[in-house]
Amino acid sequence: MNRNAPIRWPHGRRFAFTITDDTDRALLPQIRPVYDLLLENGILPTKTVWPLRPLGKPVTGGDTLEDRDYARWIMELRALGVEIALHGVADGSSSRDRVIDGLTAFRELLGHDPTMHINHVGQREALYWGPARLDPPLSWAYQTYRKFRGRQDPYEGHIAGSKYFWGDLAQARIRYVRNLVWRDINTLKMDSLMPYHDPRRPYVRYWFSGSNGSSLNGFCRLLSEENQDRLAAEGGASIVYTHLGSGFYPISQEFKRLVRRLAGLNGWFVPASALLDYVGEQRGWKNLANHRGEHLLAQARWLLDRATPARNS
Repeated sequence: MNRNAPIRWPHGRRFAFTITDDTDRALLPQIRPVYDLLLENGILPTKTVWPLRPLGKPVTGGDTLEDRDYARWIMELRALGVEIALHGVADGSSSRDRVIDGLTAFRELLGHDPTMHINHVGQREALYWGPARLDPPLSWAYQTYRKFRGRQDPYEGHIAGSKYFWGDLAQARIRYVRNLVWRDINTLKMDSLMPYHDPRRPYVRYWFSGSNGSSLNGFCRLLSEENQDRLAAEGGASIVYTHLGSGFYPISQEFKRLVRRLAGLNGWFVPASALLDYVGEQRGWKNLANHRGEHLLAQARWLLDRATPARNS
């Protein structure tokens, strides 16, 4: 099986596109109109949530499933086909007991466990985050880079014995976790192995990558007309990482224009887990035990990409 061969997307679609929306700063009055625009154009994102309010000062702030109107809207989104995923159980660090409470609250409201989890900044219980997401010697280089940037947060969600450990729960209840984020719109081109299992990080069943559209300006650069056309020409797949609750409202005319143009390009616009399920079925579910060298090269490219000043493309 040639994993670099173009995928034949369902229904004769030319490419696949989705959004994973980190819920940072998402407040219902500002986030609802952004989703209305996406849904009006047939784009079904993956919306992460926090089931619980933080116990202390929030890291970024935003509504949670404990907010009644917000929770009602989340259920409306799910009924419309939006995937609801986890951004940790609260906006801040949570011990194992609180993670269990958060997973229970998610299941009680939505009727199932989250298929996808995305680590959130400032959570001690993040899984294989910081240098732990990379293999030596690149993990050492990344640690040095983080120290230079003043970031030395400890992450312990995968460390058995830590009060923040919940790796066994993630392994049992969650299918996908996001790792590397690239500047290129064609996520599948940058990470041809995804979705993959890494036996060195066994508490995550399958990892995947994203394409960086974290801010409004970054999103619009990523979805430029040139990049949209190239994604379609390459028959690729884009899984955009962004924060739709942070700076996207009031909705700009450029954002509207690019979303509407994309929607007219015969793409397959499904939530992230559905896209990854399809890629895994078409190309096979990769185990990094058989692709270690290739993945190390991808990690090196990612580190170089992070260290390079942003390009306007």
